[in-house]
Amino acid sequence: MIFNKLILFITLISVFNLSYGQLNHNTTVSGKVLNSSGSVMVYLAELSGNSMITLDSSKTDATGVYSLSTQLEGANYFQLTLGGEAYTILILEPNQRVKIDIDANNLMSPKNISGSEQTSKVYQMLNVMNSYRGQQEALETQYQKVYGTPAQDSVGKLLIDKYQKIEGLKLNYLKEEISTAPGLASLLFVDQLPIDDHLETYVKLDKVVYSKYPENPFVSDLHRKVAAKMLLAPGQIAPEINLPSPNGEYIKLSSLRGKIVLIDFWASWCSPCRRENPNVVKLYNKYHQKGFEIYGVSLDKEKSKWVEAIDVDQLSWVHVSDLRFWSSVAAKDYGVASIPFTVLIDRDGKVIATGLRGDALAAKLAELMKD
Repeated sequence: MIFNKLILFITLISVFNLSYGQLNHNTTVSGKVLNSSGSVMVYLAELSGNSMITLDSSKTDATGVYSLSTQLEGANYFQLTLGGEAYTILILEPNQRVKIDIDANNLMSPKNISGSEQTSKVYQMLNVMNSYRGQQEALETQYQKVYGTPAQDSVGKLLIDKYQKIEGLKLNYLKEEISTAPGLASLLFVDQLPIDDHLETYVKLDKVVYSKYPENPFVSDLHRKVAAKMLLAPGQIAPEINLPSPNGEYIKLSSLRGKIVLIDFWASWCSPCRRENPNVVKLYNKYHQKGFEIYGVSLDKEKSKWVEAIDVDQLSWVHVSDLRFWSSVAAKDYGVASIPFTVLIDRDGKVIATGLRGDALAAKLAELMKD
C-alpha cells in the first residue's frame, strides 16, 4: 500500500513538473549553426505587426549547438537570426519541439528540419519558387543581350514566350500547392497569385487557416481580404462607407444611389494614383451630367496634403477620408491591398466591376452611358 502511494506521488510530481515546464517553456527550437567560427548568439524573434519581438537568445557551444525556448499562446511566424539582417523563417505552434540547423552563410537555406511541418513546407515551396525565378532571371539576361539588335524581334520573342510559360508554371504550382495543402506556410506565398484571378484558391486557404487560427492577425487579415472580395463580386451591394469630407461633413456612399458611381481609393502620396487622375478627370467631365459620380476615398494621413492634392489635380467630385492611412475603415472593409483601387457600382449600389482604370474604365463607362 505504501509502495503504491509512493508510485502515485512520484507520478503526480512528474506530471506537475511536465506541466510546469510546458507552461513556462512550452515551445523549443534547437539545432546547430553551421559554418560559424567560434560561438555565436542565436536569437528567436516573433513577427508582431511590422516589427520583430525577441523572445529568447542562446549562445552556441563549441560545436555550434544552440537551444531556445519560449511560451506561445498560438501559432505565428518567427525568425532565427545571428544578430544581423539575414534570418531563417519559422512557423511555430505551442508545445512543439523543433529542430533546425541553420547556415551562418545562408540563413534562408536551413537543413534537417523536424518538429514543424509548416516550417518544412515553407522551404519546400521556397526552393521550387527560387528555381522558377532562376530560370526567369537567366532568360532576362539573354533578352538584354539581344535587346536593340536585329535579333530582338525573333530571338527576343522566343525568350519572352519562354518567360511567360515559366510564369504560368509558377502560378499553377502555387495554386496547386495552396489548394491541396493549405496552411500558414501557404499564407506566405498566396499574395503572388492575383486575388481577382484566383479568388477560389484564396477562399480554400482562408477556410482552413481561419478555422484553425482565427486569433492570428495575419490569418485575420486574409479573412477580411477574402470576405471583402466576396462582398465585391458583381451583383453584390457595395458595402456602405460613411466618412467625413474635407469640411468635416459625413457623406454616405448610399447617398449617391441613382447614379453610376466609381469608388476610387487613392492618396496624395500615391504616384500611380496621381498619374491616373487626369484620365479620371476627363471621364468625370464627360459623363457627370449623364449621371456619373465619383466617391474618392483617400488613404492619406495628413489633411493638408489630401486637400492640396484635390486642388492641384482639380478633382471636383465627392471626397472622404478618415486619415488613417492603411488602417482606413473603408480600405479594410473593401480589402484594399494596393492603390489605386476602384469599384464601379450601378444606380442601385450593386457592384459592376473592380479594378477598372485607364482604357478599361473608359470602355465600360462608354457602354453604360449610352443614350
